[in-house]
Amino acid sequence: MQNLIEELRRDTQQLMQQMYEKADAEKATFRKYLVNGYDMLNLSAEVMDCLVDPILPRTGMAALVGTSDSGKSTLLRGLAMAVASGSKEYLGFRLCPKHRSAIYVATEDDASAIGVLMQRQLEELGTPKEAYHTLDFIFEVDNLVDNLDKMLEDRPRDLVIVDAFADLYTGPLNENNRVRSFLNQFSQLAVKHSVLIIFLHHTGKRTESLAPSKHNAIGSQGFEAKMRLMMELRPDPERHDIRHLCIVKGNYLSDEYKHDSYVLRFSSGLNFVATGERVPFGALKEQDADLDSRAELARAMRSEGKTLQQIADALGYKSASSVHALLNVK
Repeated sequence: MQNLIEELRRDTQQLMQQMYEKADAEKATFRKYLVNGYDMLNLSAEVMDCLVDPILPRTGMAALVGTSDSGKSTLLRGLAMAVASGSKEYLGFRLCPKHRSAIYVATEDDASAIGVLMQRQLEELGTPKEAYHTLDFIFEVDNLVDNLDKMLEDRPRDLVIVDAFADLYTGPLNENNRVRSFLNQFSQLAVKHSVLIIFLHHTGKRTESLAPSKHNAIGSQGFEAKMRLMMELRPDPERHDIRHLCIVKGNYLSDEYKHDSYVLRFSSGLNFVATGERVPFGALKEQDADLDSRAELARAMRSEGKTLQQIADALGYKSASSVHALLNVK
């Protein structure tokens, strides 16, 4: 009888020990999802860590949007080239790469076409070809996220450019949840490898008549909402060699960066050069757009899934009710 009691006691102690160990493991698992505010403040830097100071963060997702033939691909390719070659600045902003390495995902051009364009750029820049041995291009986008994960694991990079978003995402652009779910995998990739991923995307039809805005991008708010920073590149209405780089969203930027464009000159060698000039966003929209054209544009934006308030913001109206009246213009 005594032996039986001792055996039961040992079994009970063993069971309790297993329960305690399981509880401790569950607590440890839970704690890893928590970040204490005090500890976080002690670890945080006083200023945001940037790849392009102060506009582009070192880690996360950003977007460059614009009309076709505005030079979006050229501008982003120039950024990748500047990162890989160790340039100290780009477009007048200080460049701070840690690895001097970038990946460019190209869905619209092949290696031969981009090689010709880069050769033309180099003739003007005067940079030796050897400077770009850390710039890699991807032209096959099957299993892109997995392949990027492996490449970033193999060699740390500062920058990944995806040109263009609409060629990768084949679902309905107006469905917020599906767009956000698609982008989540890239967001997790950016955080895992401490890299900046920039998406090239397009603006809607006839948005040239509007002031630059984060709402000008084609598709749902889901795309814009996932971006830490969003820029719009817009041709000058009068000067054919001038482009306006407009920061239309910047979660960590003050307003001084987000109301006036940065004026860039597009050189004959396919390079962008900062002029130092800035122009208010309001001066970049068509000033003579009549009521009918605004109504047509509002309907087009509505058909793309924009809310009344988003359309109001893009068109410069004070309220969604004004847009409602505009949609009813015959």
